[in-house]
Amino acid sequence: MSEHERRTEIMDAVERLLARGGVDAVTMRAVATEAGVSLRLVQYYGRTKDDLLSSTLDRLAERSIERWRTRAAHQDANPSALDEMRVFLDEALPTDEESRGFHRVGVSLEALAITHPGTAGRAYQRHLDGLADHLANTLRSRSRLDATTARLLAMEVMGLAHGVGTLLMAGRIDEREAGALTGDYLERLRPRLTA
Repeated sequence: MSEHERRTEIMDAVERLLARGGVDAVTMRAVATEAGVSLRLVQYYGRTKDDLLSSTLDRLAERSIERWRTRAAHQDANPSALDEMRVFLDEALPTDEESRGFHRVGVSLEALAITHPGTAGRAYQRHLDGLADHLANTLRSRSRLDATTARLLAMEVMGLAHGVGTLLMAGRIDEREAGALTGDYLERLRPRLTA
């Protein structure tokens, strides 16, 4: 097995543990057991739990953004800012197993960033900043928003996605209601993006 395959196997194990039991479920020994490898090998790829969580979050963030880009590529050739936000919200809502797993991991790492702002907490903060920058740049390229307004609007859209996603995951709303909430928000957002 190649080094890349072993690393992937270990990161997959961290993801599964996070998705099932949150941050507390991730220990070096639990990762080794889940991946079916030695503790020493896990420690080779991540000296600490924070290192493993940080690497896993980076990997998940890349996959999430790639899913967003893939979904966006299937839209119009020249999407509006509103179209881009619609695609982002559609992708961000936990409506399939992969996005539900990502949402569970995100919530776990969010709690870690708040309570223990170590390496993994900082990785989550970097992820949020990177996502906000990407959204803000998308908004600026497709509208007349200035940098500050685009950044604040990006944070607003991220907050809505997170909140609606959590309500959906907690069973307080269903997919239809989540779609109605985001659709209503986007309609109210339209004048801000076309002004």
